[in-house]
Amino acid sequence: MVLASPRGIIALFASAYVLSFVDRQILALLVGPIKTALLLSDFQFALLNGLAFSLLYSILGLPIAALSDRIARPPIIVAGIIIWSVATISCGFAQNFWQLFICRMAVGVGEAALVPAVYSFLADIVTPYKLGQTLALFSLGSFIGAGIAFLFGGMLIGLLHTTHEWHGIIAWKLCFVCVGLPGLPLALLIALTVRESGRRHASFQKEDTSSETVWGFFRLHWKFFTCHFLGYSSTAIILFSLLSWMPALFLRYRHFSHQSVGEIMGLTAIFCGCAGAYVSGRLIDFLGRRNHPFPAATMGITGALSAPALLWGSIASPNIPFGIMLFAMSFFCAALPMPPSAIVLQQSVPKTFRSQFSAVLLFCNALIGLSGGSMLVGYLDDHVAGVAISLPLVTCGGGLLAALLLYGSTRFDKKVLF
Repeated sequence: MVLASPRGIIALFASAYVLSFVDRQILALLVGPIKTALLLSDFQFALLNGLAFSLLYSILGLPIAALSDRIARPPIIVAGIIIWSVATISCGFAQNFWQLFICRMAVGVGEAALVPAVYSFLADIVTPYKLGQTLALFSLGSFIGAGIAFLFGGMLIGLLHTTHEWHGIIAWKLCFVCVGLPGLPLALLIALTVRESGRRHASFQKEDTSSETVWGFFRLHWKFFTCHFLGYSSTAIILFSLLSWMPALFLRYRHFSHQSVGEIMGLTAIFCGCAGAYVSGRLIDFLGRRNHPFPAATMGITGALSAPALLWGSIASPNIPFGIMLFAMSFFCAALPMPPSAIVLQQSVPKTFRSQFSAVLLFCNALIGLSGGSMLVGYLDDHVAGVAISLPLVTCGGGLLAALLLYGSTRFDKKVLF
């Protein structure tokens, strides 16, 4: 059976995005057991959580996206799902830092195939004024996936807290195996039911997708795209830092159990992250229909400035429930920039090479937001101050830089904006 309904296709791609973030994010909750088992510092753990994943994710994302602009996209997506699923399972068999580092790199290789191809595919099957809502719905998968990773990992560690193992398999290793397995049947389902868009077949072979054409378009609007890429990568510092280091903060300074941290992080990611992304996409569509000049940048700047301020309040609050509430609000705001970063590219870049522009955005997000932000928090935690100081400092710096760059993007090349 071949799916013709955009809703069915969106549901399958969103499911893949859910699993990608489960596999990517499960490491953050396992910081304590993995550090103990492998004798790691906070900086080494930050390398595993950030650089190991983002290194090949960012580098290979560019040629994979270029391939997505030239050939059918569903087989690329399927291959990526299989690679990251097998790599996640392999993390459960790692015996030292370097083995786990290599497995995490392989997870990044697989996930590099997903988002640019899916963004481009979805923009082919929905109308422009529904694109904000559609990409927002797709982006919910990241927060649902992160939430499931936290909830599942916390629950499993809680169940095995006395023996720390199940039939001889250590709890943190079992987590990797369990979260990696579901991707394999999903890859098979997508391979059997999703075919390339008819619009793509009608046009993509007639258009010039050469690197010279892509580079020429970038040079024509380089000020706008530079501000766009770097601005939204700076907002990614906030979101990825919260996902990577709030579990450690709750464990060390609030003295919560792994299961409690999993519940707090999981429910926050699912409800507040999804709400932030969905509200952002709907507001962008709403403002766009009313001819607001810069709806995407407005949502990005709002999230960039609000999330760090609320995080400061959360960490400083002596009242634990109130602090958790402020953290939830901070996470909601940190999710606001996620849809606009993708929407602008899909509506301003010619469809014959928008996968490649999406890959550049993901490249910047991975190196600056995921890898750079996480490593900076880890370095400051090891050498300057604890995570309760380093986390808000890094997120505040990222938020201020993001706001300036996104404001700058509204000053340049207005004709490329929708």
